[in-house]
Amino acid sequence: MMKNKNIQYRSDLSEWVIHFVHNRKPEDNFDDLQEIAELEGYDDDVRLPDYYDAEGKGHNVLSGYDEKYYDIASDAPAFEVLLKILHDGFIHSSWSVRNMAPAIYGPKTAVCFTEMPLYALIQYAKFRGAYSGYVGNYGIAFKRNELFAAGGRPVIYGLSGAHIEAEKTPKGIYQGRILDVEKTGISIHEQYRYVATKLQKRYAYVEYPIDWTHEREWRWALPDGDFGVPGIPFFLSKNYADFFSEIIVIVGTDEEQIETIMHLKNLYDAGSTGLGHEYDVNKIAATRVVSLETIAKMQNIDMQHIRIEDLPTRQMAVMPTFKVASELEEKVKNAVVAAGKVSIDAVAEFLKQNPDFDEQKGFWGWAYVCTNDQTETTQALQNSGLSHTYADGIYRLSIKEYRTSNLDLLTIGAEAAAAFLERELGQQFYVTTKLD
Repeated sequence: MMKNKNIQYRSDLSEWVIHFVHNRKPEDNFDDLQEIAELEGYDDDVRLPDYYDAEGKGHNVLSGYDEKYYDIASDAPAFEVLLKILHDGFIHSSWSVRNMAPAIYGPKTAVCFTEMPLYALIQYAKFRGAYSGYVGNYGIAFKRNELFAAGGRPVIYGLSGAHIEAEKTPKGIYQGRILDVEKTGISIHEQYRYVATKLQKRYAYVEYPIDWTHEREWRWALPDGDFGVPGIPFFLSKNYADFFSEIIVIVGTDEEQIETIMHLKNLYDAGSTGLGHEYDVNKIAATRVVSLETIAKMQNIDMQHIRIEDLPTRQMAVMPTFKVASELEEKVKNAVVAAGKVSIDAVAEFLKQNPDFDEQKGFWGWAYVCTNDQTETTQALQNSGLSHTYADGIYRLSIKEYRTSNLDLLTIGAEAAAAFLERELGQQFYVTTKLD
């Protein structure tokens, strides 16, 4: 692809756009309204809709349960938010609520990006992040031309005339916070791009100018529910969308870089989210992760002018791959078979020692032998189909069990198997349980 020469020779321009990730703020989070409604016995969905249709009806693409599947705290730090986004495989569109009011106009939520070069974003994060928390050293970068092809557009800063809002559309339909179409001249379908702008303090009631032009913002509006997710897909399979060929994840520290690439490896191994949304594993494998801590240590790099396209590829990390020797794979298979016998024998011995135990009483469920370690041994388990993961960082093993549904007995067997595997394979194994 031919490079844009205007960008190539100007340090203030970049071929990349960045969705920056910031700390969650409880005051901007309306998810808790649904939990309160459920606690008080209301069945209605009180979440803010993802979009309004032509008749003014609000829609949510996912159920409240699905939205909460990978749950994080309402005040979660930016890095946790980033890991959730990577797990979900899409960037959730929103109304960008500020002071209890949507900052996105029109009937559809949007995803925000900036075309500021990397050095400018780093400097801006230090300034604005220090007092507002809305900008941080975390983000996901995409090629600007690919975002444009996906439907993303630069925002519109201000209007030729006055900012005038309306209760309803010209057809008398409520579609969220909207501008008056006839008086402002901006159509309903383009209002997601509008950013209120006042560069001068012209009125006594205006305390300060409204100027966000330095953010050089782009937005992508959720078209409807056709993608199957309420946002712009980037890790999901081509059945959802195929917008981006290159993806770069930005984190603050070297430690976070390592955690991120191991997170990507887990997503790759899972093949889909816990909800069954299929990943494009090739995109996950090709995703690069850059640490700003590493960049700051680099020699011969001008941090005052650095852009994403200036970063050496060798300074970016990708998810690890593990090559498993045939001897190790055979050892792991044999150990799992032996662990199954250990599990069954442990339960049988317990019942022998406790003849009055009634396995028809108590709780029923499942007990899993698990590991969180991502090693050649875990890769051997994956290669042999002896473990699986739900993109939650946990690898659950498939081990032959004593034939029962009694959770106490299953746990006894699983704990014996975990201890055996830990001795045999030299890594940590533990037990998790789930009620039926």
